[in-house]
Amino acid sequence: MARILISGGTGLIGKALSQALMAQGHSVHILSRTPQAGAKAPEFYWNVEKQEIDGKAFDGVEHIVHLAGIGVADKRWTEKRRQEIIASRVDSMKLITDTVQKKGIRLKSVAGASAVGIYGMGVSEKIFSEDDRGPEDFLWKTCELWERSYDRIKTLSDKSCILRIGVVLSEKGGALRRLLPIFKAGLGSPIGNGRQYMPWIHLDDMVALIVESLFNPALEGVYNAVATEHITNAYFSESIAKALSKPYIMPAIPAFAMKLLYGEMANVLLRGVRASNQRLLNTGFRFKFPELKPALEAIVK
Repeated sequence: MARILISGGTGLIGKALSQALMAQGHSVHILSRTPQAGAKAPEFYWNVEKQEIDGKAFDGVEHIVHLAGIGVADKRWTEKRRQEIIASRVDSMKLITDTVQKKGIRLKSVAGASAVGIYGMGVSEKIFSEDDRGPEDFLWKTCELWERSYDRIKTLSDKSCILRIGVVLSEKGGALRRLLPIFKAGLGSPIGNGRQYMPWIHLDDMVALIVESLFNPALEGVYNAVATEHITNAYFSESIAKALSKPYIMPAIPAFAMKLLYGEMANVLLRGVRASNQRLLNTGFRFKFPELKPALEAIVK
């Protein structure tokens, strides 16, 4: 069985991935700013800002999954916050790569996170494939630098995948966990005009995709990690209400209110793109939840 090092291993995706890998008999190492003794998966100290890392985290490691990065939609985008968002992704990858290179490790595979934000914060009917470019806004810049940060580690690995992730759906964390109490109270509503597209993926499919990215030789390169069904924010909101058997009568949250609260960062919620997963399907990967309705039903049951 393999040994996998995961950055961002204490987040929503990282926790689920660790559990799945260990259930398959693999060994997992987690990078953490505050390592916890006695954790099921051993945790090792790192501090990206100080460029400090416990080299023992890399002992016996054959595969790396890079998920580290602070939340894009957690706070207003001040200039300081913008720098933190980029640095948490790019500088963390630099620290990992420097250590792999210093220790002379040859990796079997690397799976690196990116986001559909690389297609920008636009409003368009265009369906973006992995070869397309979006408007050069802050999200595009963040993802562009994020993906470039993998260039060096690719040369130290037999294969690599970059996964452009959409909104990950789970009751355990992320956007849906914040929304469920609101909808359970019968207060759910769309955001803005509700017509903005929302690329999404169920957590189970996200985990399965990362595992495939590590071990399946058919997967290499860049993939949109999104489900097949294209949905709007209004459809998403109404579907949550239906899955919970709750009313859906509240007025939409006005765009101007979102911008007053969150500034430019509100565009993450007010705008969105459609992204194709055809390249991924062409590898033979099959989604457990290609459509939203059964995905939500499985989450809220």
